[in-house]
Amino acid sequence: MDRVSAHAISVRANELGYKQADLGDGHVLVHIPAGTSAMGSERGLDDERPVHDVELDDYWIGVYPVTVGQLAASVDDTGYETDAERGQGSWQWTGEVPGPDDEGDPWRPMQDGAWNNIYFDQGDDHPVGSVSWNDAQAFCAWLSARLELPVVLPTEAQWEKAAHGVDGRIYPWGKEPPSEREIQANLADRSFVSKYGPNTRRPDDSIDDGFVETSPVDAFPSGRSPYGVYDLAGNLGEWVYDIHDRDYYEGSPARNPTGPERPAGVPDGDIDRVNRGGSWIDWAGVDSSGVVRPEGGHSIRAAARTGDEQNSSDDHMGLRVAIDGLREAEAGPVVSASIFAAPSAASQKPDLSGVEILTQHVAGNVYMLEATGDVAGNIGVSVGPDGILIVDDQWAELADQVAAALAALPVSESPAERPNRGLRFIVNTHHHDDHSDGNAALSHGHGVHATETAPEADEADQAERAVALIPIIAHDNARPRMLHKAPEHWPVITFNARLSLYFNGEEIRALAMPGGHTDNDVVVFFTGSNVVHLGDLLDSGISSFPVTDLDAGGSALRILSNIETLLPLIPDDAKLIAGHGPLADKAELHRLRDKLDETITTVRDARDKGTSLEEIQEAGLPAKYDDWGYGYMSAEGWIEMIYRSLGAGDA
Repeated sequence: MDRVSAHAISVRANELGYKQADLGDGHVLVHIPAGTSAMGSERGLDDERPVHDVELDDYWIGVYPVTVGQLAASVDDTGYETDAERGQGSWQWTGEVPGPDDEGDPWRPMQDGAWNNIYFDQGDDHPVGSVSWNDAQAFCAWLSARLELPVVLPTEAQWEKAAHGVDGRIYPWGKEPPSEREIQANLADRSFVSKYGPNTRRPDDSIDDGFVETSPVDAFPSGRSPYGVYDLAGNLGEWVYDIHDRDYYEGSPARNPTGPERPAGVPDGDIDRVNRGGSWIDWAGVDSSGVVRPEGGHSIRAAARTGDEQNSSDDHMGLRVAIDGLREAEAGPVVSASIFAAPSAASQKPDLSGVEILTQHVAGNVYMLEATGDVAGNIGVSVGPDGILIVDDQWAELADQVAAALAALPVSESPAERPNRGLRFIVNTHHHDDHSDGNAALSHGHGVHATETAPEADEADQAERAVALIPIIAHDNARPRMLHKAPEHWPVITFNARLSLYFNGEEIRALAMPGGHTDNDVVVFFTGSNVVHLGDLLDSGISSFPVTDLDAGGSALRILSNIETLLPLIPDDAKLIAGHGPLADKAELHRLRDKLDETITTVRDARDKGTSLEEIQEAGLPAKYDDWGYGYMSAEGWIEMIYRSLGAGDA
């Protein structure tokens, strides 16, 4: 947790005595000490029971919700579009005030509703709404890259402790609801009723909090929590990390709970995530007799919890960030909702001076281009009467050499019948720069046009080709990871399962295999030529352990499961293009599978016995691997990747 202080512009004690770190651009976090606190309410609704003690490690949480200005900065930086903007729409006020006998909800899904298209005025210092849980995850991933810290959504337990502390409060400020004498939160008040009608949820028309809709995030200092956190009641409700399960409290873990496991294969629209805090359209949750009532849905009590589909957006739902040292930023299960990402450590640029591109025929229509010194990923090439398709394209600085190598490849045996048409498709196996940085140059042709034996084109045709954008194809998750670059780098065709191109007389099948090396790995089958490009799921011919980019959704355990999935799909006599290294065969893939299984088992067994990471690294791996660890990944690094993957609970 000292990483937060080390990255902060300033660190000081707030007025309540808790350490507070200013990370810049309005991102201020307060340190919540480790300890045990009660969670839930016996006076509350069914899903708030039973009250149970939860032990939490220390963590940091945002003093304020994420604001309109902060989300705008991330969008300006990346071009990111929220779920609402990409077709989901947002639940917003329709302008139709229901009459006394009208049971219709005046809040309905609006196709044009979005965080930046809302029906009331907001300043940059107001909390941002109309964002989904997926969008909240994406913002955390972007902020993680920007701050170089593991920014996450708070868990439900972390949020509730930050809201009510350890002294039995109902609200962040104490046990009494807001009153005309002292108003501590922005809730459904008299001005709300005047504009939106008396039949909207359960407003309190005895109070006027000074705002009709949202308010600046620092507008209610008297409503701060015991740790000095603002707006944990009212203004906007907030997404937290956990999946919503009404019965979860009955068997919730006693230490650092993170909610139920995500069910496999279930789409976003069928998974509810927890909402906390209530909003400007919600009520206090306790009537004048002190009874908690369910009317009106959300309320601003600290223990109140509801759920909503993680890809849905509401004008009254926002987010707050946290850092707990236990979890890394992640993008959410459906990353078309997206990831903001800066270049990862796996994409750091080597010395490219003097690098040459070597060409080798693999089989059938397929060639491999390899950079000397193994400074970049191998390129797979299909060449024939339909033109050229490449799988990966290395560093931008090598685009001239790559283009020259492609232009030198042989064309179709019958060019007059169906002439070679130059480079026509680019497929990325994943987003790392040593595999995709050439996208911008090569997607504009960059000298890769019809070869010298193809019919000559006139100058106008050549000029048109020079500016034509060649389509880039990649996994759904790859595009958002490239949004920090210029648009010419971005994939324009994405998929999340499989995609086929019928090109040069064979089916070229791209199969999504995410979660191993990165969350956007793709394996490409040249089915007629009997060649498979495995990307960085396989590094061949070097004494390197595998590499998994944990910061980009990778997992050592998933590499193993993905290799086991691929083995029966690959013909025994297929030629394999590895992400790095020489051509390989299926026997090498079997050896990789065995190495993964043995090294993961070694680390898992030691970890299960309570052995620390440092002790496992000191003990090392089985003796047969003594000659390994001299390539991209050392034995110590691979052990840490396994250890961290096991800690993430990825099976």
